[in-house]
Amino acid sequence: MHTLWSEIYGNERAVEIEIGSGTGTFLLAAAAQRPGINFLGLEHSYGRARRVQAVLDECGPSNVRLVCADAACVVTTLIPDDSVAAYHVYFPDPWWKRRHHRRRLFTPSFVAALARTLAPGGRLFIATDVDDTFALMVEAVATCAALKPDAFLRSPRARVTSFERKGLARGATIKEATFVKQAGARFHASSAAPMTPAESPS
Repeated sequence: MHTLWSEIYGNERAVEIEIGSGTGTFLLAAAAQRPGINFLGLEHSYGRARRVQAVLDECGPSNVRLVCADAACVVTTLIPDDSVAAYHVYFPDPWWKRRHHRRRLFTPSFVAALARTLAPGGRLFIATDVDDTFALMVEAVATCAALKPDAFLRSPRARVTSFERKGLARGATIKEATFVKQAGARFHASSAAPMTPAESPS
């Protein structure tokens, strides 16, 4: 356990991070069901983060922290090496218009940051209802040799998120994948700034 997490949570439990917590559907349910894990939610939208924080303040589980910030910036510059047990990235904004493609979350540099900060054996869970987005996510992850797909590990999502519900309503197929950080992976610090993402509500 890195000292950053023990200072934040006051314990030595493993940390899992959701990127794009949105309405908090996954974050709140997962934290309640797994009290032995510390959860951190990163949400770019102030309005969404404020609403989820209000729920946490009123009746939320004590093992959750929420940060309103650019996830790529946080992961790249603030999260310690080898310190995260799992990342959850569910239904990120596809940014349909070509002029907005640069704002898409998954890039090789972002994936490298995820891999660097995952502990050996740590997992990256992804899901989306958009075929093109899934292809881009998998393609970006494939650029990082430290992350290998695991066809047997499934996302621990217990509830359907709002974007997942919308996708199912329009007849979309939900695509999911899990990747595991290989033991012995080594990384070098990079000063390259990540592309600016925006996360979608869960």
